[in-house]
Amino acid sequence: MKSKLFGLLVGIGIYAFAAQPAAAVSISFVTPSGSTCGGEACAAEATFTTGAGSISVTLTDLLTPAQVLSAGQALSDLSFTLSNAPGTQGALTASGQLANIGAGGTVTNVSGTPVRFIGEGPPPPGGSGTFTVSGNTILMEAIGGGQPSQMILPFVPNGGTFPNANASLLNFSPSTVGPATFVLDFAGITAATTVTAATFSFGTGPDFFIPGVPVPGPIVGAGLPGLVAACVGLLALARRRRQLVV
Repeated sequence: MKSKLFGLLVGIGIYAFAAQPAAAVSISFVTPSGSTCGGEACAAEATFTTGAGSISVTLTDLLTPAQVLSAGQALSDLSFTLSNAPGTQGALTASGQLANIGAGGTVTNVSGTPVRFIGEGPPPPGGSGTFTVSGNTILMEAIGGGQPSQMILPFVPNGGTFPNANASLLNFSPSTVGPATFVLDFAGITAATTVTAATFSFGTGPDFFIPGVPVPGPIVGAGLPGLVAACVGLLALARRRRQLVV
């Protein structure tokens, strides 16, 4: 009886593991602690989530509003390398809050999304952005033809301020205030696809390039330990009840 019960539990565990759908996998890269851009602090994070046919990229400037002094600290570019070829390109979408930065660093929200990072151009007088795929490497850049804009800054609510911003920051509105998320559809991306390297760029050139450091993310099949623990618990309970009966 004991061996039959054990076999049944093992069988349930194997079946449940095999039946699990391929879950999306996330990994983040951040700039190393203490990174600087022309002597000024700069910090950013990119979180990648891969699934069947697409990858989601969320970019965040990790500075505080008070740390932002100039446009050289704004995140303007991301290059990342996939573990496999992305395949045929599909739809590209962008979301995030745009805002004009005015006198005194005052933030005024405006309509639109940071489409320059996916190679599109905002309404005039904005210029186009850059989006290229070379082998396994994807480049997303808010800089291309025309005046730079839509570069990513820390979150500040509408009507708030970047209290120490100088004129260089005011010259490149609208900026993206807070995180920006991009969904990139590619036929070759699966839940098993991961990101092997990422480089952040800052400024209007872009002027400063900083390789990202990977941060461990969720592991595929993370629910399996719980399933195994449950099976072991059931087996122990069965053994205890058998001993009491005897």
